[in-house]
Amino acid sequence: MNNKKRNEIINHMLQISNNISERIRNNGQEIDNIGYYKEFEFENSGLEVKDIFIVKLKKEEKKSKKSRENEDQQEKQLYEIYDKDNNLIATVDEMGKIQFQPEFLQSLKEISEEYYNTLTLDDVEMEFPEELEQDDLILTKEEIEEKADNKKLEDISKIIESKNINSYSEMKVDQTPKFEKLTNKQEIDSDVRVTQTETLADMIPEIKEKGIVKIGVIYSNRTNNQNGRFSFVGIDKNGQIHTIDSLENVEGTTTGQTVTSINSRDGSAVEEEQVAGMVKINGRSKSNNEEEMLSIRQGQYGILEVDYVRADLSRDKSERYMSAPIETDNIYPTTREVRDFMDKSKNVNMNDELRKADSEIDRDGETKMRNIDDSANNDYLTPDDIIILENGSKTTLRKEAEKSKVSPEEFTRRYNERGGKTPDEKIEAIQDEIEEEYGAPNRNR
Repeated sequence: MNNKKRNEIINHMLQISNNISERIRNNGQEIDNIGYYKEFEFENSGLEVKDIFIVKLKKEEKKSKKSRENEDQQEKQLYEIYDKDNNLIATVDEMGKIQFQPEFLQSLKEISEEYYNTLTLDDVEMEFPEELEQDDLILTKEEIEEKADNKKLEDISKIIESKNINSYSEMKVDQTPKFEKLTNKQEIDSDVRVTQTETLADMIPEIKEKGIVKIGVIYSNRTNNQNGRFSFVGIDKNGQIHTIDSLENVEGTTTGQTVTSINSRDGSAVEEEQVAGMVKINGRSKSNNEEEMLSIRQGQYGILEVDYVRADLSRDKSERYMSAPIETDNIYPTTREVRDFMDKSKNVNMNDELRKADSEIDRDGETKMRNIDDSANNDYLTPDDIIILENGSKTTLRKEAEKSKVSPEEFTRRYNERGGKTPDEKIEAIQDEIEEEYGAPNRNR
């Protein structure tokens, strides 16, 4: 295999890794290795595919709490197979059984239905060749991370027009940027929407004043005893680098601060996360004792992840921060619902959301945005989730179903489909509704 072909294959692997990183992280998984096979034969099927990539998955060593359903999924799905265009063509469970994607099977039919009819694709089992061919390649997780770091280094070197730069060091206000050892970096477009009504350029007027079009987030961990320190730098359209004086480092070198984080683009996962750095957005403090910040943490494969943070300073330090991801090349844009949720012009005070999130996460290890926002009609509960009523007592939908003499599933369905400002109001309305439909609660049904 020549160097050009090898680099093309490695770039494909990095693209696949980036494409699936958020999804598999949410499933409590990580990449073990990625293999490229110039020709791969699915044993006893008659099917041979050229230029495929096989991703081996394993459980993360440190994963957040997940439901039993997610645990089962993590155990079963051990491989994912992609074609040369990075399209998923098959998955492989823990027993080695291959499940081909319908789109892939349809493409085989379209190529030649006669050929397709000769294939035996039911109960195909995964078997790897005993030895790699000359043009095959397998990279481990560590090798993929190293390649990704090298690529980032090449990219940032192009931006700053230097081939010998290994890193950004920590920068202070009015200080010329120094470049020493780069371990990682991230870029954010200044016009990316952080909330529904504001971009970073809207939040930080200095960005527009200096003609900054991208914000570089730099992690330096092996230079000048600055372990875990981060810098935000501005990059204008000519590639010139500027300090951003409006962003002020807080919380010391490595915060380890716990933040209630919406760590999914659609609000489907809200968990407690530790961040490695925070910067305060100067000029954004509010009269109701709120501050706005940006947090940084090093995610899977060393990718720097940046969140927009709203802080309620009236709460205890461990319970005052709520964050949501900001779009980058590696992080998908958040949905309108998430941006509205974090928007101070639409959601003035975060105290109630933080309070609800604390109780939900303490109970279940995680929650969803719809369970902590101001809208009660989009909360989704199971029959055994604990509900705290206005008088401080606790109940579950299963208990309320028993009172009304209906199945827990029926009562839960009505609860999740019903609007209402409080759980008390929703439960009372459902009980009245059931009594009107069926009669007194002691009626058999």
